[in-house]
Amino acid sequence: MKTVARVGFALLAAALMAGAADLKVDLKKEQVGKTPVTFEPMVGTWVVAEDAGEKVIMIDGRPWVASKDNPTKLLLQTARKLYGTSNEELMDNAKQFAYYPVAVLKGLDNFSDGTISMKFKTVAGDSDRCSGILFNVKPNGDWLAVRYNDTENNVALWEFHNGMRRNMKFSDRAKPFPLDRSTWHELKLTIEGASLKTWLDGALALEYTLGSEPAAGRRGPPNEDLYPKNNPVLRPPVAGKVGLWSKTDSTSYFKDYVVSPKK
Repeated sequence: MKTVARVGFALLAAALMAGAADLKVDLKKEQVGKTPVTFEPMVGTWVVAEDAGEKVIMIDGRPWVASKDNPTKLLLQTARKLYGTSNEELMDNAKQFAYYPVAVLKGLDNFSDGTISMKFKTVAGDSDRCSGILFNVKPNGDWLAVRYNDTENNVALWEFHNGMRRNMKFSDRAKPFPLDRSTWHELKLTIEGASLKTWLDGALALEYTLGSEPAAGRRGPPNEDLYPKNNPVLRPPVAGKVGLWSKTDSTSYFKDYVVSPKK
């Protein structure tokens, strides 16, 4: 079964990169209560759950408080699976990485131009209630992510580099996105060269040009890591693994994950 799954993922990835088809993650063969087969958890407790008779991927934030001080074991195991090595840089990032549960889509090693979309439902969380799309994941553990935050009612683009996460852009504070937590919502990211756009339920929420020089913030000059010359994950083109993203004790459901290459 595992061999068949690996072959299936490889064929899907080949078709995707050739521009032949979208990659639509099918959860029908997943087992409720088990770790997902379609995604590789790197940090956090990711399990298959059921919502209204439909299988979904759940990030379970309840164990986060108990496990946050010991992220290294899962990172070591996952680094070997994804990159064939324990990857010392990834281990160096482990302490900060532990705050951000992520799961990487299997069978797709290098996604660039196109669209990533998924549906999410916010379930619970005391510290945070976040659901996001992970992309541009590098072998050292660096990544980019766009996310919706149910506690702030906004969308944001974040980068993770050298073990630290920093904000690149928030959606307009004057136009919050209060969403009904009892229903499903769509988060979509479009990548066209250096142009990144994020859509929430069909509304454009955020735009960013990768490689842009950072502007000074309320606290003064930007951090040196926010300059593309100092941070490879901020330099176009996008090229890396993709997946799901969350934060601390968030509990969310995910489904209908689709990766569409630029035609």
